[in-house]
Amino acid sequence: MKRAGVILAGGAGTRLRPLSSDENPKQFLKLFHGESLLQRTWSRLAMLLPHDAIYVSTNEQYAAKCREQLPQLPAENVLTEPARRNTAPAIALCTFAIEARIGECTVSFLASDHYIADEPEFARILGRAYAFAESHDELMTIGIAPTEPNTEYGYLETGDAIDGDVRRVVKFTEKPNRERAEEFLRAGNYTWNASMSVWHTGVFRRELTAAAPEIAQVSVDNYESMPSISIDYALMEKSKRVATIRGDFGWSDVGSFEALRRLGVNV
Repeated sequence: MKRAGVILAGGAGTRLRPLSSDENPKQFLKLFHGESLLQRTWSRLAMLLPHDAIYVSTNEQYAAKCREQLPQLPAENVLTEPARRNTAPAIALCTFAIEARIGECTVSFLASDHYIADEPEFARILGRAYAFAESHDELMTIGIAPTEPNTEYGYLETGDAIDGDVRRVVKFTEKPNRERAEEFLRAGNYTWNASMSVWHTGVFRRELTAAAPEIAQVSVDNYESMPSISIDYALMEKSKRVATIRGDFGWSDVGSFEALRRLGVNV
């Protein structure tokens, strides 16, 4: 089975203003030993995939910056979004474009602006997610082992084991209050939702057609008419075929200046 990976790099980095700006958002800031979060995300994917199997989804404004920071990235692997319509239309357009280019395959989607401390462990978990998605008709996601009752993250409630360390996702919960977040932490069967996904292109098309038929018809020509909606709301929360594997590899979404300080970055 062919594999591909997509780095989502179209975000505006609004939570780190004024350090981040419209011209130079968070994913491009070289804050980590001279590297940006985008460059580090590329390096992690390159542990598992050849360069020509890695794509970057962004908008026209950042396409040149992506190519500048990632000289290894084939120019034709920069997939530009015709307009800002959140992650569901962007991910659908990328999935279908890659399938049209290389045939049915298993593809992962990763944010360009997240930090991961233990990259070998991340690569192991992502490899396991690919393998599972290749052999099961499931939409696969990587959940993060929670370390605190954080109210800024979404949570995944996990249920029965499907295959060893892979479990069924029972429910998505968006940013709970402190009391519920503490309950989730005590329960032990919840993970943070980091929106890291892996799926077979055919499974994705089938599930998206059932959950969001309008978005399943996305194309470059009709992109601007698509609803602006996240992949979680449009698909993942509706599908009954979502599975997850728990990752414990020092993840942060670098969503605040306090998060940067925790990572040893002084700004």
